[in-house]
Formats: sequence, C-alpha cells, structure tokens
Amino acid sequence: MELMTVEFTLDEIANSLPHLGVAILHLLHAEGNSAVRGDVLFQKELFLIGDYIERIGDDADFTPHIFGPYSEPAEVALDELVSLGLVRRSEGGYTLTPDGVRVWEKVRSVFPDDESGAIDDFKAFLNDLSVDEVLLFIYVTYPEYTCESARLRDILKKRVPLSASLYRKGKVSLEKAAFLAGMNIESYLDYLKR
Repeated sequence: MELMTVEFTLDEIANSLPHLGVAILHLLHAEGNSAVRGDVLFQKELFLIGDYIERIGDDADFTPHIFGPYSEPAEVALDELVSLGLVRRSEGGYTLTPDGVRVWEKVRSVFPDDESGAIDDFKAFLNDLSVDEVLLFIYVTYPEYTCESARLRDILKKRVPLSASLYRKGKVSLEKAAFLAGMNIESYLDYLKR
C-alpha cells in the first residue's frame, strides 16, 4: 500500500494558520530568529504573550501543570509547525526554518505593532534566563498556576538568590526582585549588600 503525501504551498499554509500558530512563528522569529531553548521556556514565553494578547491566551487555554502554566493547544500547534517544516526542533531548542521565515513574512501583519513588540519583549525578557529564574518569576507572579507544580517547593527554597540574579541581570526592578524574594525592600537591600 502506497502512502499518499499531500503537499501544501507556503501561501496555503499561511492562509490556514490559526492565530496561535502565527503567534508561535512570531515568538520564534523574535530576537533575530534566536532559538527558544526548550519546552519549558516555550510554554512560559507563550504564556506571557497569551496573558498580554487575549485572543492568544484564549486559544492557548493555559492550565496549571507540573511546571506551572501549560497549554496543550500550544504544544499541538508547535508540533504541527514542526511537521509542516516551518519549525526545526533540535537540542538547542526551536527555531524557524527558511520556509518558516517565509510564512512568518506572509502572516506577520496579523498582529498590530504593539502586540508584535510585546512578543519581542517577552522573548527578550525570558529567553536568556535559566529555567529556575523563569519558574520563579512565573510562579510568584501567577500563583494560581502553581497548584500542580512539581518544582514549586524547590524554586521557593532558592527564591532569594534567584531573584537577586534577575535583579542583577536588569530583568526586574528592585521592588519586583524583593517581591519575588518574598522580602520587604529594606531586608532585600541588606541581602544584596552581603
């Protein structure tokens, strides 16, 4: 029995992509097409995007999971983009293929400039952080997503040094760093001076 393969043109793919797929292409294209380093970072970057862009949040339908907010629809959409040849999955994470870049160029106008800019900002904010730094930020900022977390206790034990790392990297303000550490600003300043 011969398997039949169906070929789609890039225009057909671009015209049929749901908003969630377009958002994933945008995320992967941001920051000079730099890789999104793995599934946890992919989920958390898309979570922040969905928190800002309501229609993406609705489509992604994030729920509490073992690593905090998780979207099965986003995982399925990413797998579809891989199978369409638009996204490459490797040990370094996820990147757009040349066809992925071409499709992104056709669909990028789906998002107005402010939303495109936000997608760029979220990737720039999270993509160079460690998984633990990302989880601390997400867990403390969105505690309603931690009820299923397997890492919450572990992350909270390290919250003070992790928050200091975020602060020293210029990722969060002093106030946000103290909040992430679970300390008042005076105590946190004393900790930083040590």
